[in-house]
Amino acid sequence: MNPSYRQIADLFGFEVPGTKIEPTLAGRITGSSAEESSALGGQSLSDGEFDKAIKHFQRAIEQGGGDASRFLALGGAYETAEMAPQALAQYLEALKVTANAPEPHLAISQLYKREGRWKDSISELEVALKAEPKNAFFQMKLAELYRESGYLERALPAIQAAVAENPSDSYYHYWMGDLLLELGRSKPALDAFRAAIELSPGDDHLFIRASIAFWRLKKPVEAIKSVRLASDLDPDKNLYYGVLEALLNESGMFDEAALEQKRAANMDRYDQDQLQRLSKEFGI
Repeated sequence: MNPSYRQIADLFGFEVPGTKIEPTLAGRITGSSAEESSALGGQSLSDGEFDKAIKHFQRAIEQGGGDASRFLALGGAYETAEMAPQALAQYLEALKVTANAPEPHLAISQLYKREGRWKDSISELEVALKAEPKNAFFQMKLAELYRESGYLERALPAIQAAVAENPSDSYYHYWMGDLLLELGRSKPALDAFRAAIELSPGDDHLFIRASIAFWRLKKPVEAIKSVRLASDLDPDKNLYYGVLEALLNESGMFDEAALEQKRAANMDRYDQDQLQRLSKEFGI
């Protein structure tokens, strides 16, 4: 699946030009400045016109010189258009003009990741981290790389470093908890989910993940309460009633399980698939 240009822009830290076209640019075929060309390039990407977007970004580089952000923008456009070699060439150009700044290395790392070049991807990201060792986002991306390439134990210190650098980010705590669940470490996983929930108490998904940790720690009452809290936060999510029914049945609470059965029957195929996966995580 090719990434969206906005995902790439968010990842590499450059603006999404052209998201809101100025009235003076409406109907304009070419930009009269690097800024206008960049804006038109962004608008073309939003419209799904990749060839036009690439031409606008190329023109922006010609008009504005070798600004790294413009090389990154053009590279992102190529990557969105699934033209990986051309994207890599632009990221390398960005690297040349930034005196080994971390952003181009991150861009190259993520491109290698999409190609399954795990070792190369990790190497590039490690270079970015040498430039900014306290960058929590870089640590998070390194943890993702290790986890997705099967090195779960190596992913743990990376996400722990991200949490240490940015302890107010709920997602980092959640991700660490999820990794710890995968590693079979339920108690520290629950601690991580607790921290995530404290920072983001309205996120129903966190309560479902916490319920797995409770269940594995042989705390069925707490696990069921956690699922009920998730259901309270999103009462339209039929999956949660299916989870409740399963946990209540496993706990021998058959009358209460029957009360959830009707709403659980409204689960669609996607919900049923999710319930199967969750049941495996619960161990039921």
